[in-house]
Amino acid sequence: MFIQYLQQSCLFFILLAFNQLASADTYKWIDDADITNYSEQAPQGQEAELIKAPPPPTRSAEDAQKEIDTLIEKQDGSFEANEEQRRLAKEAAEEKVQNEEYCRINKHNLQQYQDNPGRRMLDADGNVTKPNEEQRLKKIAEIQKRLAEHCQ
Repeated sequence: MFIQYLQQSCLFFILLAFNQLASADTYKWIDDADITNYSEQAPQGQEAELIKAPPPPTRSAEDAQKEIDTLIEKQDGSFEANEEQRRLAKEAAEEKVQNEEYCRINKHNLQQYQDNPGRRMLDADGNVTKPNEEQRLKKIAEIQKRLAEHCQ
């Protein structure tokens, strides 16, 4: 655990050092031979123009907070538990969407059976048949039972 923390800390400081180098100010001047020069240090005895480095790209506060929270969770050891909770929440949301689709289809089928008494159906062999009134009412009851069990 300590070694992992040490590695992360070293990586952080190395990246921080590179960031400082990348955002350093630059000086521009023209020497006696009319050559334009650029440097991170101002020339001795020569007037130079200071070119400010552009500011770093902005990040939204929400994204930065999420990243900080994730790092804290990893250090606390609670990251795995929270990751499992997020995975379960995602699965629950997907299951809810599937259940809503199942209910929508069954409601549509119920409406079709109620509105179209002469509806034709395909049997297992692919033949078109017209169910009698008893079969139609049985199918309506089956769909209503499924809706009562799984919807609302």
